[in-house]
Amino acid sequence: MNTPYTKDDPDLQPVKIQPTSFGQLVNDHPDMRPTVIADLLRKGETCNVIAAAKTGKSFMVGGLAWCVATGRAWLSHEVKQGRVLVIDNELHPETLASRLYAIADAMMIDETERVNAMDVVPLRGVSLDINSLGARLDVEPGKYSLVILDALYRFLPSGTSENDNSQMMAIYNRLDAYAKDWDCSIAIVHHASKGNQGDKAITDVGAGAGSISRAADTHIIIRQHEQDGLYVMETATRSLKSPEPVSIQYDYPLWRAVATDALVRTSKGRGEDKQAKTDQETDEAIEKHISDKWLSVSELRSKTGFGADRITRSLRRKNAVSKRMKAKRTGKTSERFTLQGVSKHGGVVWTG
Repeated sequence: MNTPYTKDDPDLQPVKIQPTSFGQLVNDHPDMRPTVIADLLRKGETCNVIAAAKTGKSFMVGGLAWCVATGRAWLSHEVKQGRVLVIDNELHPETLASRLYAIADAMMIDETERVNAMDVVPLRGVSLDINSLGARLDVEPGKYSLVILDALYRFLPSGTSENDNSQMMAIYNRLDAYAKDWDCSIAIVHHASKGNQGDKAITDVGAGAGSISRAADTHIIIRQHEQDGLYVMETATRSLKSPEPVSIQYDYPLWRAVATDALVRTSKGRGEDKQAKTDQETDEAIEKHISDKWLSVSELRSKTGFGADRITRSLRRKNAVSKRMKAKRTGKTSERFTLQGVSKHGGVVWTG
């Protein structure tokens, strides 16, 4: 039954709960639910799609919508063909139409395939939250294989904080009820928190309360790839074995899987890369100036413009030979370094 919902009726009527034996449970449910998206999402489950603002999330779920509607693979994942409903509260109707049309054209979907494959509900400017959605929207159970809600933050009731665990759990309880009553899977578009996401666990990527990731059956995140222009799609799933990350690329208006190792860009990784370049630059300068000379750290600083610590680290890396020597010009004794062999100069290997 398509249970009516209103904003003033947040909970279902209480009913008595009777325990079920394990044997009866197995008899009643011998098989897992069929998948809508292979390895990612089953029928009746909820799914988060999370990426940073202005990354192209709407184009991504638009592509997902057309893939499910026409039976085409989505980012290397096979799908079960079924009718799709897109509920969009961010875009004006003209923009939504233009984007979905552009995606269909780029996917080379024939006009005859488009007509009855997908329904849309543009809600930009309509005051409709997640609690009142079910009461206002007439959805025939089983009509849709997938319902996409874009975007979560505009469906939050007034006074709801996405950082409040209990409030967001109530939102996802409502989504679960819709998935059950509409007999479909639901994908929810949500935004990542601000700042670098590369050092976080998959389920920690996403703005707001931790219950957002825990409540959904599938958590799909998009993060920057180590290679500029690429992204990595990663997933955490409840009823399926989480698949390996996939490298993807956005080339308007489509997202495509790319045959490149899925390496997430991390703040640590960027720092290591920068340090490696700095070390290489320093080592090359040191090699240039002392390959056949004995120079002090002070003299190396003057010749390279580098700091003492930077030069000292390079000398250690290069296993420089050190020797206390008297300067011809000043007559002062100081420690000097070279990269030539120990036996030739009678020095000692740098030990720091």
